[in-house]
Amino acid sequence: MKRFKNLLRWLALPVGLVFIILGAITLPLPIPTGVLLIAAGLAVVAFNPLSIRWIRRTRRRYPRANHHIRRITPSLPAFLRRILMRTDTRTP
Repeated sequence: MKRFKNLLRWLALPVGLVFIILGAITLPLPIPTGVLLIAAGLAVVAFNPLSIRWIRRTRRRYPRANHHIRRITPSLPAFLRRILMRTDTRTP
């Protein structure tokens, strides 16, 4: 079971990146599929511990953007709110 979980963590990274890239490509379309794909991609990528550390480092590097993320976090869906809380710079 542990090997399966480990495999899922490393498989989640490329799958999530594909979602994020597809979301960035479809972002200018009138139908808001780009935002949904980017959000789904971030949710999938956050299963990998390396990506969580990278997101935390990035949030520390850009405090103004981090402040805006903290402000909108309570109004987001639960799965996105959990990810953003896990990558918050205030938590260890």
